[in-house]
Amino acid sequence: MKVEEFRVQLEEDRTWRQDEIRFLQNLAARIDSEEEQDRFRRAIVLLLYAHFEGFCKFAFTLYVDAINGAGITCGEANYAVAAASLTDLFKALRDPHRKCNEFRRKLPDDTELHRFARDREFIEGAADFAKQLVCIPDDVVDLESNLKPVVLRKNLYRLGLPHDQFKNLEGRIHWLLNLRNDIAHGTAKSGVELNTYESLRDTAFTIMDEITRGIMNAFQNKLYLRACNC
Repeated sequence: MKVEEFRVQLEEDRTWRQDEIRFLQNLAARIDSEEEQDRFRRAIVLLLYAHFEGFCKFAFTLYVDAINGAGITCGEANYAVAAASLTDLFKALRDPHRKCNEFRRKLPDDTELHRFARDREFIEGAADFAKQLVCIPDDVVDLESNLKPVVLRKNLYRLGLPHDQFKNLEGRIHWLLNLRNDIAHGTAKSGVELNTYESLRDTAFTIMDEITRGIMNAFQNKLYLRACNC
């Protein structure tokens, strides 16, 4: 994928999401009753979180697709990208049910022997791992049930991006997530005041903007390569 195509897709997705939020908040501002405005903003908070999570998912997945399409090997990739690409290999290595063919029938319950066999097989193939083309599986990007701050950190870390870059905003992410859950579950029935809404919106938009810049920089400057991270 070319850099400009990557940039366009990333910015277009962020822009339409943010524009939709702004459109709804402008509708809220036209309502005469302040109480009704607060009720309207309560509904916007649900969409604000959905777009916050949706954009993060889109951006991370786009980055993965772009790296997979770059035609690089695990030996050329940075350590995070290489590890993510070899996920299936590591799963097989750790699988306690995977048996050594030579002793599958004679010693089916010899745990240490079968673990040794998996280790041996890993070493035998180690020289070829670096030659494999990078192919990060889809499930490496996992927002789990909610995009909590620690989940955001985990995804950034797995992709070799600065995982603590939003540390100062984590309290507000929790705030947005908790309020969204309370609204969705029916425990928060009162409206959302303007200053509360604006603080939550600014947090979500800031992270979306910073992820755009960070991922764009990582792709444009090929930070997914090992040589670029020395």
